[in-house]
Amino acid sequence: MRILDITTIYDKILIIIVVIASLIMLLIPFYYFRASEDDELYLIVQQDNQIVREVPLADSYDSPIHFTVEGPIGIHHIEINQGRVRVEAPPNDPLKICEKTGWIDRKGPVIICVPNRLSLWIESTNSDIDGMSW
Repeated sequence: MRILDITTIYDKILIIIVVIASLIMLLIPFYYFRASEDDELYLIVQQDNQIVREVPLADSYDSPIHFTVEGPIGIHHIEINQGRVRVEAPPNDPLKICEKTGWIDRKGPVIICVPNRLSLWIESTNSDIDGMSW
């Protein structure tokens, strides 16, 4: 007995409806939570619960932006290029998790260096979303 012998036309219609509904549900978050063209993104650099620096990411499209932040265990080198941000950890950082995070380019991901009490994230000038949970 083959699978085509036991499925009716209604089963096939139901399968098609479920597949289409699943694809729609997968695409809805990309439509509603994308950054609009009016949003200006800023990199926020915080150390010891104080904002050290705010840098507009739009400035990095002309030429890369490099700066350093000094902390208790060494100096972090921060690079902003083409609207993306990454951190180079100091040699004294034992795990270099902030460096392994890689590039961030949108709201949401955060780069954190616990030994140096440093955190970096991207914010928007106008955001309707107060918070998200996964």
